Amino acid sequence: MNRFVYGFCASVLFSNLLPSLLPISLAVLMFVIGVLTLKRWPFISGCLLGFFWVSICFYSLFSHHESEMPVRTQFKAQIVSLVSKNSDWISFNVVLLSAQHSLYKRYYRLNWQQAPEVKVGQVWAFDARMKPITSPINQGGFNQQKYLLSQHIVAKGSVKQSQLIDYKLSLRQRVISDFKPKLQHLSHYPIINALLFGDKTDISTEQWQALRSTGTGHLVAISGLHLSVVFGLSWSLFRLLLLNFMATSSRRNLILVVLMAAMVAAGYGYLAGMAISTQRALMMLLMIVLLTVFRQHASTWQRLIWALFAVLVFDPFASLSAGFWLSFSALAIILFTIDYLGVKSTAEINARQLSSASLSVDNEDLQDDRLMARGLRRLSQLKSNLMGFLINFWAIQWRLFIGLGIIQALLFGSISIHSIWINFLMVPWFSVIVIPLCMLALLLNSVFMLLPAPEFISDAIVSTLLWLTDHSLAPFYYLLSLSGQLPLAQFHLSDALTVSLLLLALGLFLFKWASDTHWRVCFGLMALPFMFQVYGFIKDNTQPLSTKLLWQMHVLDVGQGMAVLLQQGHKGILYDTGAAYGDNFSYAQRVVIPTLMAKGVTELDYLIISHDDNDHAGGVNELLKHFSKLTIISNIDKYQQTDITNTVQFDAQLADKTQKQCDDRRFNWFNLAITLTSNMAAKSDNNQSCVVHIDDGNNRVLLAGDIEKQTEQRLIQSGSLLDADILLVPHHGSRTSSSAEFIAAVNPSEAIFTAGFANQYGFPKHDVVERYKTHGVTTLVSGETGQLSIDFKRQSYKIRPYRTVIKPFWYNNLFRFGVQVKPE
Repeated sequence: MNRFVYGFCASVLFSNLLPSLLPISLAVLMFVIGVLTLKRWPFISGCLLGFFWVSICFYSLFSHHESEMPVRTQFKAQIVSLVSKNSDWISFNVVLLSAQHSLYKRYYRLNWQQAPEVKVGQVWAFDARMKPITSPINQGGFNQQKYLLSQHIVAKGSVKQSQLIDYKLSLRQRVISDFKPKLQHLSHYPIINALLFGDKTDISTEQWQALRSTGTGHLVAISGLHLSVVFGLSWSLFRLLLLNFMATSSRRNLILVVLMAAMVAAGYGYLAGMAISTQRALMMLLMIVLLTVFRQHASTWQRLIWALFAVLVFDPFASLSAGFWLSFSALAIILFTIDYLGVKSTAEINARQLSSASLSVDNEDLQDDRLMARGLRRLSQLKSNLMGFLINFWAIQWRLFIGLGIIQALLFGSISIHSIWINFLMVPWFSVIVIPLCMLALLLNSVFMLLPAPEFISDAIVSTLLWLTDHSLAPFYYLLSLSGQLPLAQFHLSDALTVSLLLLALGLFLFKWASDTHWRVCFGLMALPFMFQVYGFIKDNTQPLSTKLLWQMHVLDVGQGMAVLLQQGHKGILYDTGAAYGDNFSYAQRVVIPTLMAKGVTELDYLIISHDDNDHAGGVNELLKHFSKLTIISNIDKYQQTDITNTVQFDAQLADKTQKQCDDRRFNWFNLAITLTSNMAAKSDNNQSCVVHIDDGNNRVLLAGDIEKQTEQRLIQSGSLLDADILLVPHHGSRTSSSAEFIAAVNPSEAIFTAGFANQYGFPKHDVVERYKTHGVTTLVSGETGQLSIDFKRQSYKIRPYRTVIKPFWYNNLFRFGVQVKPE
């Protein structure tokens, strides 16, 4: 049976690397063959049934309903969780209530501007403008559509009209509505609310940034840690009660303790909202516990693989979630470390027992000193146990830091240097102090709801516990603030360095456990990619960049906006920044900066801002904060002030920046000749866009901003450099631009439209695309391809779209339905 489980888990995890899932007919064939080969070849059977299971679950989740959904849709749904809120809008998840012939419930992610007060559990009739889960996708950036898939969210939408149908308070909502008002006056209310009810909407952007940079986000997101603490506390309490009042020599008490502790952990998961990730963590915990209790001779590896099997059968999309890999990695590290330390401690205990026995024989005649000796032995034993606990805890923590650091680097492209000592202090603090205080306050408040008690007594007890909980979080907040002021808070790693570090760590681990010399040599060779990375880093920092011929251009997918990176080694030029919306969202923060880090760009020499529209200049503030040395090229007035300390909100960052106008000038950036031009006589911002021509002697690129036909004609008449192999199409493919004369003057081979997928303006316009094709130009749309990376060589270049070349996996494909167009 184990071989079947190995095959099933391997195929489900491997399916994440497939460019597409199996068609239904082939999946059914896999099922038939898998059943027929179950007895003779269980591993192969497990592999075939694993591929079948992933494909069938996907087709069940994404039925014809979403593929044929009109853009404007009416449906009934229940609010299941609040995701975030801004000054005038909220984001939340709903579950559809219509009849669904599906293995899983289907969820929608909705945004609602100027919404009334909404609560989890409410049932609404929504009229919403819907769109697929397809999202902007770039190297280093957050892959939203992959995350939405892992949460079974099949569509996004914006609420236009609504009607409240029903609101029956569930037990969870009754508990929350009674308890939450008692939390809101607390200083650390957002964290306590997240720990108790899984509601993270009140955690500020700054707090989330601090949690991410210190690697402590797992402490406030309901996960296996919290469920394990609740289970462990419940186990200890019930075991103590049963030993004192219902002692028995049978296994009855053990089974009762396990069942009652599991019920308490499940109850906590229910109060936390029982999100998909919480369900997975609960199932993983229960499988590990049950296998440990009822299969006492099962190895650590067997317990892990069976827990993995249960989670993947329950939800084959679990492995698309970063939390899945972090949880299982942490669990594996802890269990294997405990096993390793257990073997050592057993040997030490045996040695101590022998020593103690010999000591007792030698001292039989010292009857008067027995009491003192016994006390000293107990004190020594207590000291030894405490030291052993601290040593074992440290052994687990440094292994977790290394192991999870590598996983975190692979998933997020960064390593938190301070996470090891902060987690060393805060994991036990949360486990022993914070979480138990939260649970005790909630438990007593629930008891007082059910049992009659004087209100002033119940309020005093609960308020005291909440006061203690609030103050217990003060050290955590202090450490978060302190870590932000310390150097080396976070290392950002390029994709290549991340993979080489992963191979290095895996090679060292296997090298340690391998006994055969030949295998040790093979595992030692896994360190070569890391050595090449170190050599390349030294070479990059000693060899002048001007001697290198290879350069790259990355057209980032920033929705309906523009951001283009020119890269030579670790240096770059950025043309536009993408948009920013509300108080908490900026494409510069979410996409541009992470992509720069992933590509290994540590120095940004120039920031060229084409014009002042939000979709081109919305992220300037974030870029100025992040890069200390930067030359800004722009015609925007606020960047041309001689005294700029008080002109705009972020001018404090501009004080040490060099600023230049985008006038008719040419400069060299290593081996690239860059020519700037603009039409400052034009009245509109679009026509004043800074146009950039790039020439490496063999390949040419034209970045046209948002210029319209008027400026196109002016550039043609003035004899400006226009000819290019690659053109970033002006104004995202609007009909106001891309005249036939302009296309002929540029004469590109490829035209790239920087337009968001299914954007509300319908860019690029169909007739504009056809106009380029009439001129024999190949067209690409960033919203459909994802990030476009172009590698330039001496006589050629190669375009690598993210969705089809860089990460050509099925969950990165386009998900389509409907057509939505807004007049220009």
